[in-house]
Amino acid sequence: MRHARRTLIGILLLWVSGLPLAASTDSTRNPVQWVRGVYVAESPAAAPVPASIAESVARTRARELGGVAVPATGRSMLPLYQSGTIMVIAPVDYDDLKRGQTVIYQNREGRHVAHILVAKCRTGWRVTGLNNRLHDGQGVNPSNLRGVVVEAFQPVRGLSVASR
Repeated sequence: MRHARRTLIGILLLWVSGLPLAASTDSTRNPVQWVRGVYVAESPAAAPVPASIAESVARTRARELGGVAVPATGRSMLPLYQSGTIMVIAPVDYDDLKRGQTVIYQNREGRHVAHILVAKCRTGWRVTGLNNRLHDGQGVNPSNLRGVVVEAFQPVRGLSVASR
């Protein structure tokens, strides 16, 4: 049973639009370049996955990459990530960040926020939610950076492995 489950997950990983086997912004690059005037090409688009396996697929990928899988909440990253999209977050060196990546950082209130890197400035990176009118009041710096979104999965009800 355990072997069959691993085989199924392996097949599903191949099935989900030929996912890369390592975290790389080049291989997970979003085909969309700009959303509402914000450069997003370094953030992965969410791959549609049957809702019944989305969490398992995301957790498996996160384990392989040494990261975590977390569901998106809220509306600030629409239309790139809907609430419920499962983001795979991997560790990243601050010096390797690039404009257009979606990062997770911890804000002053202790909440984890997933927003897009807009521009590097003297005190860190300016970030914004795609659905927000203004940039975040707090930037991203080495001490509050938690990781970067390297893959994303959109659970879709009614989608099945056979329908693909």
